[in-house]
Amino acid sequence: MSNSFCSIGCSSLFALAAALACSPAHAQSAAPDAKASGVGEIVVTAQRREQKLQDVGVSVLAASGEELRAAGVVDSKDIAKIAAGVVFDSTAGGSLNANLTIRGVAQSDFSAFQESPNSVYIDDVYLASSAAAAFSFYDLARIEVLRGPQGTLFGKASSGGLANFISQRPTDQLEGYAEAGIGRFDQLYFEGAISGPISDRVRARLSGRVERADGWFRNENVNGRDTFETRNWGVRGQIEADLTDNLEARLQVSYDKSPRHAEGTYKVTPWYYDADGQPQPLPADVDYYGTGPGNDIVGYRDTIKNKQAGSFNNDGFLEKERFSPTMYLVWKGDNFSVTSISNYTKFKINYREDCDGTPVNFCLYDVGQNLDQYSQELRINGDVGPLNYTAGIYYLNVDQLSPQRFAYFIRENNDFAYDATDNMRQKTKDIGIFGHIEYELSRQFKVTVGARWTRTRKEFDSTLLFTEAGNGPGLGSTIYSPPLVAYEFNRNTAPDQAIQKKSMWSGKAQIDYKPNDDVLLYASVSRGVKGPGFNANLGGLLTFDNTGYRDEHVWAYEGGAKLRLFNGRATLNTGAFYYDYHNFQGFGFIGISSLVGNYASTFYGLETELNAKLPFNVDVRLGAAYLHTKVKDVQTAYNGVRDQESVGAPKWQVNGNITKTFELGDDKLMIGWSFDYVDDRYSSIDNNAATFVPGSFVHDARITYRMPDKGLELSAFVNNISDTDRMNFVFDYIHTTGSKLESYAKPRWWGVSVRKEF
Repeated sequence: MSNSFCSIGCSSLFALAAALACSPAHAQSAAPDAKASGVGEIVVTAQRREQKLQDVGVSVLAASGEELRAAGVVDSKDIAKIAAGVVFDSTAGGSLNANLTIRGVAQSDFSAFQESPNSVYIDDVYLASSAAAAFSFYDLARIEVLRGPQGTLFGKASSGGLANFISQRPTDQLEGYAEAGIGRFDQLYFEGAISGPISDRVRARLSGRVERADGWFRNENVNGRDTFETRNWGVRGQIEADLTDNLEARLQVSYDKSPRHAEGTYKVTPWYYDADGQPQPLPADVDYYGTGPGNDIVGYRDTIKNKQAGSFNNDGFLEKERFSPTMYLVWKGDNFSVTSISNYTKFKINYREDCDGTPVNFCLYDVGQNLDQYSQELRINGDVGPLNYTAGIYYLNVDQLSPQRFAYFIRENNDFAYDATDNMRQKTKDIGIFGHIEYELSRQFKVTVGARWTRTRKEFDSTLLFTEAGNGPGLGSTIYSPPLVAYEFNRNTAPDQAIQKKSMWSGKAQIDYKPNDDVLLYASVSRGVKGPGFNANLGGLLTFDNTGYRDEHVWAYEGGAKLRLFNGRATLNTGAFYYDYHNFQGFGFIGISSLVGNYASTFYGLETELNAKLPFNVDVRLGAAYLHTKVKDVQTAYNGVRDQESVGAPKWQVNGNITKTFELGDDKLMIGWSFDYVDDRYSSIDNNAATFVPGSFVHDARITYRMPDKGLELSAFVNNISDTDRMNFVFDYIHTTGSKLESYAKPRWWGVSVRKEF
């Protein structure tokens, strides 16, 4: 299925190109929040200065705020709809977290303190928490997604890539907008912004959003409630001042809050081990666990056909809060600029879920995070004739508490009792020094050389406390008051292991060939790095020796082409890559233990993206990605040592957006259809059948009526038109509950909105 689907999607790229070749020229109007002179020529800052997207020799996905609205992208996780080779899933199905996967590179461990190899930024400020990376955005100028190792230009080194969400800046003229909408599940939202001058030298902007919706995962238990509600609001204030003719200062303060609301459960499917010891779905007529035909360990079988519905007893919840002030200072000289970015972020999360997803009071999972983060970036950019340079220093300090708890209530007072809490604290200090040089050898050739030195220090404190534990067959259980300290890992008990220090280097060398203004060819070799880390011990299976895991590095080889076609009416960008990993940090989940280990690995693939303006006012955006991953010598739970696929690494991805615009005098009617296909993948490095995530095709539609003279826009949309059951993640709980737990994305959703701009 996946191969045939992609052959259709990929061939459509060439069919569209052929159609363009035979069509008359058609002009394109620029989006109001993007500097553009042709299709795909949005101005980006991927290389720390303003450049047209087609002139940047990097695999970059860039989309303006208007393009994002047209594609129905309103949440950080939605960018997978428009970015080939990118997956942005939540392990729990709601907004608990967001794990960014780029070209199959990810950190899928749901432990709150883990950092991703793919950095997520908001306005150039790094987010250290995967829970903070799940957010609804508003008043956005654009998104930039960079594929491949980064570190010679951005503050935080990343071995896989990055996503930068860039907000609208204050303006020197009065402007703003207000938008309100309603939708399915009693969704109601409002967002708006106002921007303008305070004086000749001072400008300000205030923007915000508030949203609520009822839970979309239906609970058939009369004593329960629907879950995955939406409750969030946020505000961002900016004041920008020209302190002198050369010095500009901007203070930005963001506050986002998600008050406590119902969240967290799973679709449950009974599984068992067949005669060969392999995991399989449990047939309805087999009494494998002695709890009734087709039932799991707790005597339950979910017969509800709807994948977005179940019957569960414990009401989970989620609450989040982020406070983030940032000071930006820019000194502009004749041929250079110096930029300082100082940020403090306070982030909190409190989460509980019914981790068995049944009406039986079996399992409860709690997780919290209290994070304080400070970062400082200082860099200089400039030009000296044919030489462009960037150099800087970056400092990051993160201190976080992250308690986790598993409790099996059904096993209380018996041989298999389990109620444990792992109180974890991690302190991270990073310092990086980086430099990047681009030199034009001639009008056609340019070489790029960059390097970075990073010194990282992590200190980890993990204390596992048992409130109750089973003593073995026939021996009952013991209740501990005060709790029993079962595992204590810190600088006192493990002085050589609880602190990891590492100096790492990364870099890049590249050559660009630009025979004319419409063609850019590039080839590069990069070295990416990610520092060492630690595993949580909630399952009680770790020793001091396997609590930590080592740093990873990758040699990345890449080549690509960026083409302007048909007098600028289309762009076609293609990139191919090969990654050779040393100590790749792969994620596995067994029982209630999440483990990151180190593996030799190889990845390769390619992406193709077409952006075109067809005749008759038709705009087309298509993307396709192919990926092959091999993680070597993985110790699996059921099949010994084998080579496996990386976690969350679909072989094929195809996405697209097609919009037809009707000119009605000064007004415009726009009808759009978008789609994305994500191929099969696994949620654990174990790659067993119980962790298989099937591929899915989701498509949306949107109609917009725009009245420019009145600054008015009316829209209606349907997302997930076919009501596809898109699985995000799955957990192998067979030996714990006799089941697997499936996490799903939102069902069909519709709504209408009105937007007024002034």
